Amino acid sequence: MVFKKTDILDLDLKLLVAFEAVLLQRNVTAAAQSIGLSQPAMSTCLGKLRKVLNDPLFVRTSRGMEPTPFATDLVDPIRHALHLIRQTLNRDKHFDAATSTRTFRIIMTDIGERVFLPALLKRLSEVAPGVNLRTVQLPVKEMREALESSEMDLAVGFIPDLAAGYYQQLLFKRSYVCVARADHPHIGDTLSLKQFLAASHAIVLAPGTGHDVVERVLIEKGYTRRVALQVTHFLAIPLIIANSDLVVTIPAMLAESYLPINNIRILPSPLKMPVYDIKQYWHERFHDDPANRWLRETFYALFRD
Repeated sequence: MVFKKTDILDLDLKLLVAFEAVLLQRNVTAAAQSIGLSQPAMSTCLGKLRKVLNDPLFVRTSRGMEPTPFATDLVDPIRHALHLIRQTLNRDKHFDAATSTRTFRIIMTDIGERVFLPALLKRLSEVAPGVNLRTVQLPVKEMREALESSEMDLAVGFIPDLAAGYYQQLLFKRSYVCVARADHPHIGDTLSLKQFLAASHAIVLAPGTGHDVVERVLIEKGYTRRVALQVTHFLAIPLIIANSDLVVTIPAMLAESYLPINNIRILPSPLKMPVYDIKQYWHERFHDDPANRWLRETFYALFRD
């Protein structure tokens, strides 16, 4: 005799649920009621399953519908498979921050680290003491790949080139200000356009973040100035400005974080600068992920205007 192998494509989940119901109830009508089917629908499921598996599966006896030896062999595997499916589909979609030891990976520039991390770490110590953070800086192309693959959980900052194709949420809006040392020999409490153009400048160009906006404004206005220093990050800027005659034009939120440093002065820009949006970005794959959602909600609660 040649036995035909059962093709799993001939089965659907409802047939396995029907098998389990008949096994438990030992009665087709009662089994149908237990899973919300009519008696004819249950009989149809049982008929399909018998045909696919080429076995009667259940036969009538004085004790009700009893499984055949073949059906008995299927009981544990089918019930185990259904348990795993139910467990997976009905898993708890809750993130317990208080007990979690998860490491969240966030894309942010050195501006973001300076502005966001002190308040964020303070909040974590209060509500999620076991949660860890890792921050990285990435070019926009790598940001996209990292967020999509789950290598990174979130991107936060002024990242206009990342907008298309990703969820985003506005945290706040800011503009740009100028910073000079408090005892600058040529600049006092105000900064005129003439003083601005005559000064030697430091500029920060962080690729992919959009902070070249100052240069674009100058080009549009037809203005030129001397750039004495160009760097790719903001870390050393406050100490450089406090100990030189250079002027720097930087995001207002960053300048405000420099105030505890002695001998610097924040001045309104003599040029009208565009407003920039600080947002958080995430990939749609993780939009409903409880942990990711908790992280986003924490950022929003801390930093929204």
